[in-house]
Amino acid sequence: MPLDLIISGARLDGRTVDIGFEAGRIAAIEAHIAADAPRTEALGALAFPGFADSHIHLDKACILERCAICEGTLAEAISGTAAAKAGFTVEDIHARAAGVLAKAVLHGTNRMRSFAEVDPRAGMRCFEALSAVKAEFAHAVDLDICVFAQEGLTQEMDTHAMLDRALAAGADLVGGCPYADPDPERHIALVFDLAEKHGTMVDFHLDFDLDPTGSAIPAVLRETEARKFGGRVSIGHVSKLSAMAPGEVRQIGRRLADAGVALTALPGNRLAETAPTPKAEPPFQSRLTSLVSACGAPVARVNRAPGVPGRRQDGRRSSQPSAKSSFCRTAGEITIG
Repeated sequence: MPLDLIISGARLDGRTVDIGFEAGRIAAIEAHIAADAPRTEALGALAFPGFADSHIHLDKACILERCAICEGTLAEAISGTAAAKAGFTVEDIHARAAGVLAKAVLHGTNRMRSFAEVDPRAGMRCFEALSAVKAEFAHAVDLDICVFAQEGLTQEMDTHAMLDRALAAGADLVGGCPYADPDPERHIALVFDLAEKHGTMVDFHLDFDLDPTGSAIPAVLRETEARKFGGRVSIGHVSKLSAMAPGEVRQIGRRLADAGVALTALPGNRLAETAPTPKAEPPFQSRLTSLVSACGAPVARVNRAPGVPGRRQDGRRSSQPSAKSSFCRTAGEITIG
């Protein structure tokens, strides 16, 4: 067979194989490929589809030196990054995001969902910069841009109008933080309204504390079911679940599975932020995703600090993580947010 390249001696599903490429695509996987083509030795390295990062804020990457850390709390992190983003420029965001993407690609990441904050302080700069980075790295990574209301909606409807414009300009999906809004349920409904208007998915960051009461998940589930959005909704962080009893977590997990809502957990992130908090239960946080996924809900776990849209059998995008994808982040990909 005519091949352009052969990678020999790669590990795949417990066996050693040769992988043949033609026109930039895999054309053959066999125990041994006899062909007159350039050959590269894998030396037993693992061959796999690539890492998928379901939760990253490229617009806020690599800004640690701009944020004072005195208390080490979530509130301090949020206020510090909010102050820092006022000074972001398109060129600044582009340089930092491109640097992170380059490291991610070199470590095997080929799918990523990044959030881009849009509001009167950030303007459209984050979305503009990440759109340029997405085009530049399109040969190596599929980057979905979620335009994001980090600081609420109902108290600042200019943000809603800006999200609308960004979606019309090509943003892949829309999201928000209900916990940052004085009216969390209305916030959720407004984000769903935008997704319905533009035909996109939604991704919420919610339940960002260790109080087991007052979860925003029921409101997301109601909107998902009422609008028939199953398979197009993701939620992330949800650290309230780590303060709930296992039986309650299982019940929520079953509801997420039935509604078609995917979950991204960030246990490393939460351990770092809740370590000083007496109510935190780190061992249970590490078991959280197992409890939820056992109920059938799609779960991505980012082991640092998912989700990334997978592909359904009919070829359409889904918010659920691909079953063949691994979810991790390399040590070089450090973000605030």
